[in-house]
Amino acid sequence: MFTLKNVCKTFKPSRGLGRELSAWLGSLGGRREDDDGVKAVRGVDLIIRPGEILGLVGESGSGKSTLGRIMAGLYLPDEGTVLFDGHDLTNLDKEGWKKFRRRVQIMFQDPVSSLNPRLTAGAIVEEGLVIHKMGTATERRARVLSLMEEVGLPADSVNRYGHQFSGGQRQRLSLARALSLDPELLIADEPVSALDVSIQAQIINLLMDLKARRGMTLVMVSHDLPLVRILADRLAVMYGGMIMEVVDREFLETVRHHPYVMSLWASAANEGFSHILEGEPPDPQNPPTGCPFHPRCREAIDICREQRPQLLQHDPGFACACHRRDKLEFSRQLPL
Repeated sequence: MFTLKNVCKTFKPSRGLGRELSAWLGSLGGRREDDDGVKAVRGVDLIIRPGEILGLVGESGSGKSTLGRIMAGLYLPDEGTVLFDGHDLTNLDKEGWKKFRRRVQIMFQDPVSSLNPRLTAGAIVEEGLVIHKMGTATERRARVLSLMEEVGLPADSVNRYGHQFSGGQRQRLSLARALSLDPELLIADEPVSALDVSIQAQIINLLMDLKARRGMTLVMVSHDLPLVRILADRLAVMYGGMIMEVVDREFLETVRHHPYVMSLWASAANEGFSHILEGEPPDPQNPPTGCPFHPRCREAIDICREQRPQLLQHDPGFACACHRRDKLEFSRQLPL
């Protein structure tokens, strides 16, 4: 369904005040005036399989949300190609984009900023149906009520506005809007990170139930590795704008993981053994040469500092971007 090849995305500073601010920061030892911008995604190769749940995992600033927005067509890559059913998104015409929007939808982390405060809940859910000229007014009304029921919102809430809902209800409303066009692929960008733990479980269970009943493909963007490990069929782990590894869930306990992934699991398990991370994530405005993880990696050697590793298939269901992957000897199993 989706194939990403060498996808790159850089956010360049705006002109005028933005460049003046860049120069000022440079004078303070911050961002250099001649920097090319924030390198959010750097050479990503990834295939999304129809019907799967793909967990896209990484720390804040790893590029995972940017990559999710590229998949949703909200950003176009600066380099590389994004193919959907063999069609390059950069070559789509107006009609092609309209068809794409019906088939691919995104659910955002912050429903407050993504919901139009001037529209009622019913109008928010119906908006896509109106744009795509789907059904009569009566049919659309019935469809809206059905969607509200499907995501667990009362029918009488159609006339309420976004600020009148709780955080969990807003996320349900966002989900109803995303599902209104019966998408084949839903990208859920940190859908529960801003919610209380009890509400998180409700939204996750709802997503899993809807995914199973509708047969959708689901991309779950998250920083919560243990949560995604339970839900996803495959995990793609990002760091410094690159994908460090992609692994099928069934192989999690048997493959030799990237050092960064070992560190993530150690941190998630709160266990103080040798793979706990030290140092800070890379600056996306001035990323390190070679492997982006090498400044924090205890296994790094010269080639790690000089050459960017390729994401290579090592075992069935497992790909890794590490120059030293076949040389590493880990002291213990992942803390799963």
